[in-house]
Amino acid sequence: MRTGKEYLESLKKKKPVVYHLGKRIDNLLEHPVLKYDIKVNARAHDLSLEKECEDVLTAQSSLTGDRVNRYLNVFGSREDLTLRQKQARLLLQRTGSCTMKCPGLGGVNAIYSTTYDMDKKLGTSYHQRFLKFLKEAQEKDYFLAGAMMDPKGDRSLRPTQQADPDLYLRIVERKTGGIVVRGAKVHTTGPMIADEIVVLPCEAMKDEKERPYAVSFAIPTDTRGITYIMQHNLADGFAMTADAEDLGNWRFASHFGATTLTVFDDVFVPEERIFMQGELEFTGMLVSRMGTMARMWQCGCRPGIFDMVIGAAKLVAEYNGIAASAHVIDKLTEMSYLSETVWGLALGAASNGKATPSGAYLPDGLLTNIAKLQSTRAYYEILKMAIDIAGGLIVTLPSFKDLKSKDVGPYVNKYLKGVSQVDTSDRMRAIRFLQGFVGGPIAGALHHSGGPMQNQKIVIYRETDFEEKKRRVKDLAGITG
Repeated sequence: MRTGKEYLESLKKKKPVVYHLGKRIDNLLEHPVLKYDIKVNARAHDLSLEKECEDVLTAQSSLTGDRVNRYLNVFGSREDLTLRQKQARLLLQRTGSCTMKCPGLGGVNAIYSTTYDMDKKLGTSYHQRFLKFLKEAQEKDYFLAGAMMDPKGDRSLRPTQQADPDLYLRIVERKTGGIVVRGAKVHTTGPMIADEIVVLPCEAMKDEKERPYAVSFAIPTDTRGITYIMQHNLADGFAMTADAEDLGNWRFASHFGATTLTVFDDVFVPEERIFMQGELEFTGMLVSRMGTMARMWQCGCRPGIFDMVIGAAKLVAEYNGIAASAHVIDKLTEMSYLSETVWGLALGAASNGKATPSGAYLPDGLLTNIAKLQSTRAYYEILKMAIDIAGGLIVTLPSFKDLKSKDVGPYVNKYLKGVSQVDTSDRMRAIRFLQGFVGGPIAGALHHSGGPMQNQKIVIYRETDFEEKKRRVKDLAGITG
C-alpha cells in the first residue's frame, strides 16, 4: 500500500483538466480549496499503515491474498461490513474531514456483485474484466472516485425525452476496442485528486431507446476529454482567504470540498474497462446496490462527524464557563444519545447483511435506510443544540488576523476572553472548529449524500414486510378472515 508521500508524488504526475472560478488549476497540491482535501487523503494512507489502525483500515484481499486498503475491498462477510462502518468513524475521528473515497468503494461492491449476476444470465465476461481492474487497483492502492448522478435536466422526462440527450451520460459511438461516451456527472466527489473514476448509471433504464444510457466503466481521471468544474460554496471563502487557525480544523479543514461537475466530451473507454454497455435490465440492480452502499457509508460516518460536533460543543461550554449548567448537561446527553442511536443502527445494518450470489455481502436494506434517515434527522437536532451551547460567537467571531493585529488584537484578546485559565486564542479555535460544521455547506451535503430523506422513506416502506406483521397479529388475535 502507498504512503501519504507516495500518494502526493502520484498526483504530481497527473494532469487532469480542472476549473475553479472560471480558471484552470495548474497546481492541484497548492490550490487553497484542494490542498486540504489532498492532505486528508495523504493522512488516510499513512493511517492505514499504522499498526493500531491496520485491522480497521485494511483488509485481506480475496484476489491477491495481501492486505489492501479497505476502500478497495469487496465485502465478503458481515464482519467486513461492520469493519467498514468502524473505518468510516475512525477516519472522521482522526482527521475531522472527508477522505472522499466512499463513492468509489460503493461502486466497487455494486459492480462486483452485479457483473457476476449479469455474466451468469447473459453469458458475458464483465465480471472477470472487473476482477482484473480491481486487482490492479488493489495492487497499486488506487484512490477510486465514484461518479453516479447525472444532471437529469427536466426531472419529469426520461433520458431520451430531454431536449438535450447529453443530460444523461451515454454511449455515442461503438468503436473497435471500446466505446465513446458523452455527457456529464454531477456531485462527483474528489475525482481530480483520485487515480481512477468509476462510473455507474444513476437510475434504472426502461426501454430499448435507453440502452445507450446503460453504461458503467472505469478510466484514469486525467483521460483526454474529461473536464472537472469545481464546486463553489461558502466554504471556499474560508479556504481561500483565512489563516489556518480560522479553518477550525487547521490540519485538514472541515469543508468537505472537492466535488465537481464532471464533463465527458466524447471520451474513449477501452473495452477492458467497460463493465456494462447496454444491458439495461441490470441497471436497476446496479443502482439499487450502489444506493444501499451509499446509505451504509453515510450512517457509518455520521457518528464520526457527531463526535467532532459533540466534542467541540463540550469544549466551548467549558471555555464559556457553562459546562456545569443543567441545560448544557441535558443537551450534551441528548446529543450523545442521538449519535450512539445512529451508530447502533449502522452496526445493525452491517451485522444483518446478506450475501449476494457472487458471495459479496450487502448490508440489510431496511436497517440501512432507517439508519440513514435517522442520521439526517439527528444531524439537525445535534446542530441546534451545539449552536445553542456555543452562543452568538458561532456567527460573530472575528478572525485570527484581528487577534494578531497590533491595532485591535488587544481588544479581541480582552473582550473575547472566557474562563480565566483558557487563552482567548484557544476559545476562538474551539468556536471556529464548531463553526466549520454548523455554519457552512456540510448540512446540505450530508442531507443529500446517499439520497434525500424521501428516498429512504420509499425504501423503508418497500422493505417492510407488512403482510408478515399482519399475519402474526391475526394469528394472536384469532382473526381468520
